[in-house]
Amino acid sequence: MVEYRETLDRYLHIAGNRIGSKLSLDKNGLCILRKEDGQREYVVELPKHSEVVYFYSPICRVPYGCSEEFFEKVLELNLCGITYNQATFGLDVKTQNIVLSYTRPLEALDEVAFSNILCNFIKTADRAEKDLVKLKGSLIEQTSLTEDDVNTEMSTYRTLANKGKLKV
Repeated sequence: MVEYRETLDRYLHIAGNRIGSKLSLDKNGLCILRKEDGQREYVVELPKHSEVVYFYSPICRVPYGCSEEFFEKVLELNLCGITYNQATFGLDVKTQNIVLSYTRPLEALDEVAFSNILCNFIKTADRAEKDLVKLKGSLIEQTSLTEDDVNTEMSTYRTLANKGKLKV
């Protein structure tokens, strides 16, 4: 497995030169690339005793109050792999983050393919984040009560109370 680590480390170095970052595996087989603002991160991992390279990125937290609708939409997005270049969404239960992930056997890669996959994964994760933030906003808007909704509901209760049909 040392050979795989050395190979991936070399691929990371070459890809890093391409994107202008110094990339390498740490002792745990991880390489974490962070955007300038520190808000977005992309991880490349080669677990011990594995021949498979994992690319993953936390995309967003699960929204409170409309999680069922949110998960339903995320599952729909997972159905067609073309939309996110065969990457799939999953849930990190520890952080309650939706994570985009993609895997490839290291043997199927060369330095050019690896660099292309990493660059495409970063673009895909950024697009996925924009899409899910938009989805969250839409769902939150649909499930949130507006001041007019509250006033209408209170008006109905007052009317029923005044007619003696509602005991307060």
